[in-house]
Amino acid sequence: MKWLISGASGQLGRCLQQVLNSQGIEYVALTKQELDISNRKETINLVQDIRANVVVNVAAYTNVENAESEVKVAYDVNQAGAANMASASKSIGAKFVHFSTDYVFSGIKTSPWEVDDLTEPISVYGKSKLAGETEITDEYKENSLIIRTAWLYSSYGKNFYKTILNKAINTKDSVKVVSDQIGQPTSALDLAELTVLAVKSDVAPGIFHATNAGSTSWYEFAKLIFELAGEDISRVSPVSTLEFPSKVARPKYSALSNEMWKDSGLSPLRSWEESVTVMFPVISQSLIK
Repeated sequence: MKWLISGASGQLGRCLQQVLNSQGIEYVALTKQELDISNRKETINLVQDIRANVVVNVAAYTNVENAESEVKVAYDVNQAGAANMASASKSIGAKFVHFSTDYVFSGIKTSPWEVDDLTEPISVYGKSKLAGETEITDEYKENSLIIRTAWLYSSYGKNFYKTILNKAINTKDSVKVVSDQIGQPTSALDLAELTVLAVKSDVAPGIFHATNAGSTSWYEFAKLIFELAGEDISRVSPVSTLEFPSKVARPKYSALSNEMWKDSGLSPLRSWEESVTVMFPVISQSLIK
């Protein structure tokens, strides 16, 4: 088995490489500079040259704020790029895996979103990611796995966990964190391990949700990080979304239901609290300069 990973320099791309290395699986990992998925001809030619059995698209435009003004760029990557990767995978008969987001939902529910719930994104980012899902389903539904996830963190790159932990242990600052947005902190490494297992288990094509179990607010997430660091949790203060002016609407409640994995004979990801705790030493180490 040979894998091809686009967007290889991001945190999920790097976690996928970590998992594939640990299992001795051959792969080719391409950064944005090496593969621009918005360029259809380049994408198809490169994928056909490499001829992997599994093509994984981790490349995405993920700047939620900037997407509101950089609409074309967001759609070029998240819609056209997804379509190009699906077409390229279809041309060589490869299994195609693509990652999407909780932002395809409106956030107005108060119970976990199911895979087949109405998609009603409220931001350009969410709309562009949903458009990518539609392109893939139209082009290569028969051999594509679309995995929606959320609130990713890892020891790589920039993410909320690392930012808050850095403030906790390297400053004496107090931090204000939004308490009225509910979702699921998700380990990119846990997600990578489940993705590889899903492909190896030949999970049927379709849309899946993959987040660590349970749900919480950004505020409670930050408090746990301070607690694990042995720092005073009173330094963390809850604030409302309205206290952080933004040009983009974000889902109030975006927890995803992961039950579909059980139908495929696989276990959903462990609880967010357990994963945050297990990852603490690794993420702490990543902050050492």
